[in-house]
Amino acid sequence: MTGRATVAEREAQPATVNPERLPPHSPPSSALLALPLALVTLGLTYWTVDIVSPALPDIQGSLDLTGAGAGLVFAAFFGGRLVTNLPAAMLVNRHGPRWTAAIGAILLTAGSLVAAVASGPLTLLPARGVQGVGVACLATAGLLSVLRARPGRGAAMTAFNLAAGLGGSAGLISGGLLAGAVGWRGVFGLSAVIGAVVLAGAVLSRERARPAVATDDAVTDGDSDGVTTGRRALGIALAANLLVYVNYSIWVVSLPLFAAERFHADARRIGSLLLLVNVVHLSAAIPAGRVIRHIGPSVSLAGGFGLTALGLAGVLIVPSEGWLLGPIMLYAVGQVTGSSAAGDLLLRRAGGGGRAVGFVRFTSDVGLVAGPAGVGALADVAGVAAPFATLATGAMMAAVITWYGATRHRH
Repeated sequence: MTGRATVAEREAQPATVNPERLPPHSPPSSALLALPLALVTLGLTYWTVDIVSPALPDIQGSLDLTGAGAGLVFAAFFGGRLVTNLPAAMLVNRHGPRWTAAIGAILLTAGSLVAAVASGPLTLLPARGVQGVGVACLATAGLLSVLRARPGRGAAMTAFNLAAGLGGSAGLISGGLLAGAVGWRGVFGLSAVIGAVVLAGAVLSRERARPAVATDDAVTDGDSDGVTTGRRALGIALAANLLVYVNYSIWVVSLPLFAAERFHADARRIGSLLLLVNVVHLSAAIPAGRVIRHIGPSVSLAGGFGLTALGLAGVLIVPSEGWLLGPIMLYAVGQVTGSSAAGDLLLRRAGGGGRAVGFVRFTSDVGLVAGPAGVGALADVAGVAAPFATLATGAMMAAVITWYGATRHRH
């Protein structure tokens, strides 16, 4: 016996309350969203996130946007979310998830209504930013309520990811159908209706979630990759998580534009392609977690980057739209593996506490802002295939570097 509990033993122990670790202004249980309402709120929130992707080519054509302008439609949204992460956290600590969700729903509804009547980018882009602010407040409120109701290790994030994935799937389906039937403005009209429904649920709810529970931040003593917490190791983890989320710009921007130009795909067919990516994400999330536990996050991250690179390169050589399915599935599996592995590395290399969570949220949102803007500009300069070639090269280089670092450390 070493006198130190194993990871399995620590995971088996029940969560304990440490009063010193309770956040300041911790909201009372009556201020929380009940677990079912929190999950519904998260699902509806992420419905409004992904609903725009199938309609992006129609928005570009209707408002005469360049490729960079189309990328900014998403960059503005994620920018609003990025700058609101910290204020939303402060708001939820002071006033609780219910009223944070209500404020977020008001902003989401207002931004959606303005976007629905936008006549150009000068109106649409600020409205998308307001939508992002609202979604940041809603996601923070929903996740905190789920965490308080399900404080067990991994339970909150599993519930969060499932709710977000199901909501995203509904968004992709409805976005394609609405854009094809009534035009892209109907997409934002439905988002406004969803925001109003969420607002009503937050204001009228009188249920209580379980009492707030704080658990000690668990930091692993080590793993098969010999993770260290030095600045260099932390910097590598930050860069890896950033690159993973830059690669998501292929899903939200480049794939719709590529399919529309190369194969003349309409909004409904584009929505089906994007839905496939989302379904693979949901299906591969649990298997990816098992792989990470068995072979370690660094090797898993290398594999994720490699699959992403192969998928992106494969898109460039397909002869028809139907052949896109294979490369896109490779890309989706690589992305969900990479995001889980990079997030795991970053959380532990940053210490496993609040700072670590902040690093994960910050790098992911920076990637989601810079990625769409960057690939849109690149498509303007070099064509719709250029983002696939560029990011495939970057992902393959990252796979080689990550693999070399992991195997070298083990040897």
